[in-house]
Amino acid sequence: MTVLALGAVACGSSGNNKSSSSGTTPSTASGPTSSAGNTTITAEGGASDNITIQDFKFSPDPLNVKAGAKVTVAILDDNVPHSVTADDGGFDTGIFMKSSGPKTITLSKAGTFKYHCQVHSFMKGTIDVSS
Repeated sequence: MTVLALGAVACGSSGNNKSSSSGTTPSTASGPTSSAGNTTITAEGGASDNITIQDFKFSPDPLNVKAGAKVTVAILDDNVPHSVTADDGGFDTGIFMKSSGPKTITLSKAGTFKYHCQVHSFMKGTIDVSS
């Protein structure tokens, strides 16, 4: 399980936007939440698929999930803030640290979603959502 915390550091992001779909559906998870676009981010786990952040890399890349899958984002050992932010704006965990706990996003539409870290613009990943 990963911990996420908000930070005040920000870097530029890449404009490499190749998402074939930007639709997402909010999760119904309980606990503290914040919405970004049509995706709900929650501080609780329980996800069926995971993105881990370690050594300034997202893993796995790409992540392959079915539509409706809950994806938990966790920082393993990096002691710096990160984010998982869709290039098309469809989801955003916000900038967080390991100590704040994991975030969960739910993607409901099929497509390829490219994302990046707001703090470290060289960190990039892809989520392939199939129906």
